[in-house]
Amino acid sequence: MKLIHITDPHLVAPGRSLYGIDPEARLRAAVQHVCARHADAEACVLTGDLTHWGEDSAYARLRDCLRPLPMPVLPLIGNHDDRTRFRAAFPEVPVDAGGFVQWTHDTSGGRLFLLDTVLRGDETGRTSAGYFGGGRIDWLRARLDAAQADGVAVYLFMHHPPFSVGIKAFDDINLIARDALDVGALLRQYRNIRHLFFGHVHRPIFGSWQGIPFSTLPATAHQSALDFDADKDLFSHEAPGYGVALISPEQVTVHICDFLYAGPLFDPASERQGG
Repeated sequence: MKLIHITDPHLVAPGRSLYGIDPEARLRAAVQHVCARHADAEACVLTGDLTHWGEDSAYARLRDCLRPLPMPVLPLIGNHDDRTRFRAAFPEVPVDAGGFVQWTHDTSGGRLFLLDTVLRGDETGRTSAGYFGGGRIDWLRARLDAAQADGVAVYLFMHHPPFSVGIKAFDDINLIARDALDVGALLRQYRNIRHLFFGHVHRPIFGSWQGIPFSTLPATAHQSALDFDADKDLFSHEAPGYGVALISPEQVTVHICDFLYAGPLFDPASERQGG
């Protein structure tokens, strides 16, 4: 099975730029690349920060950008998104009983869990950080129990990581400690969770947490600098990318695609000793 993972496109209203780039042009280039190279993927998941300011016009542009994709498109929200405006623009995306944008999606390789880690309107807290209260942990528990009973593999997708990644500016705004502890305690009870995909950090990072392999990617928009000490966000214009996950019963392999690289491609045999 092949999955496409896109994260943090940060679309803005038409005619605007963001940090010196055109996020819409970047996302359109990524979508065009996916259509040309990976039309056989079973799904394309976007892990949040779909827009930067949450404007209605940005969500309309997002919908238009994603329209060419031939596979199911599964968009999650991030802390830069507006849940109400997102739901108005994407009414077909499921929500749970509490109004959170989260659901499960079955594929040939297992069950995708699409999670909402965004602060709810009636909650108070740091709006950039991640939250998983409001009954979300109970929702997750019930569906993990169902997946275990069904004997299917689980793949988790979320915007905020429930752990530190070593970049202080982002570790200050990952899933808040209370909710991260609850999520960690719950996930430890299951052995069928094969991979955790997330966004938010705007960098390629791979590892494992509580025995669960994880990956995150460059954004299709701007990137964050690899600085382990800075107390504030430092952004960069490093290359954007998207992920291609190849999943079989034996392994999960995640590739990062630099979709703006136009070549050259060359045969290594063209380099000859003494030439």
